Amino acid sequence: MRAVRRATAIALLAAATCGRAAAQPPSELVAEQQPFAVYSAFWPNLHHVLYSEAWRQRTNGDRSLAAFLPEPLGAERLSAAEQRAWATALAYYDRELADQRLLFDLSSARHALLAAGGELPEFGLAPEHRRVLAAAAPVYEKHWWRAHDRANREWAAALLPRVADLSPDVVDRLQTLYGTPWFDERVRVDVVRVSSYQGAYTDLDPEPAHITVSSSDPNEQGWAAVEIMFHESSHALIRPISAALQAELAARGKRSNDLWHVVLFYISGEVVREALASRGVDYEPYIYRTGLFDRAWPRLKEPVERHWPAYVNGDAPLDDVVGKTVADLE
Repeated sequence: MRAVRRATAIALLAAATCGRAAAQPPSELVAEQQPFAVYSAFWPNLHHVLYSEAWRQRTNGDRSLAAFLPEPLGAERLSAAEQRAWATALAYYDRELADQRLLFDLSSARHALLAAGGELPEFGLAPEHRRVLAAAAPVYEKHWWRAHDRANREWAAALLPRVADLSPDVVDRLQTLYGTPWFDERVRVDVVRVSSYQGAYTDLDPEPAHITVSSSDPNEQGWAAVEIMFHESSHALIRPISAALQAELAARGKRSNDLWHVVLFYISGEVVREALASRGVDYEPYIYRTGLFDRAWPRLKEPVERHWPAYVNGDAPLDDVVGKTVADLE
């Protein structure tokens, strides 16, 4: 009986991977617009949908690490065999993966899925993870992938002309303010229908950076999507500033794990706002429009707002602004 189950699992995996390879679009690359290369790829989308749905079905009141799809999947229309495959995948994600963070804890799986193309890789995934993805893949492809891929590509089609409009002005300004040259290679952006609860996240591996962003997040549409792209890219640029802040905090015996990130939000948001203002567009940066400053970092708001405009405007050197900001922290 055990041998029969193994043979069935192998057959399911072969059918799924062969089916994906046969049905794969000519390219998962949607488009390239300096400084980004934007993708809508099957396996990362399936991975994020299963992660999100595993959280959605929980009823124990835990704070979700995932965002939720704006449209219900309608899994009740699946055949009995499809329901079993999908339920098995959801159970695995709920049991093994949902309590892990997509960026930090599941990076090896994400790297493996980025390289998957038409077929799941032999390495980088736990055997059971590979099996459930292979079994769930035909279900996702048949019922939901086309709609998700279309939505991802429509989101990218709205984003890229706006990026072109602000480039290279914003790129030049950010690399000057962060003190780090912009990258020689384009930043890979994987658009998924649903992502983490933040809506987007960035890893610095593969270099220069890898951005995962949700096409359905309401806070990442229009010009806000452009700010988010430049914000996420700035994670690979801000190291001189974050190092200066950390050194000053240590020198004064203070701690703040989030100060560098708040500064990143402020700088990237202001640079985009000013670029749009010069084009006659009134824009409110993400950290203000979403209430993130008041909600998450109220004690950092006043020191950052008091000192960092001078740095952004070129009226004060970095060391002076860093020192004053840390001195003002409670």
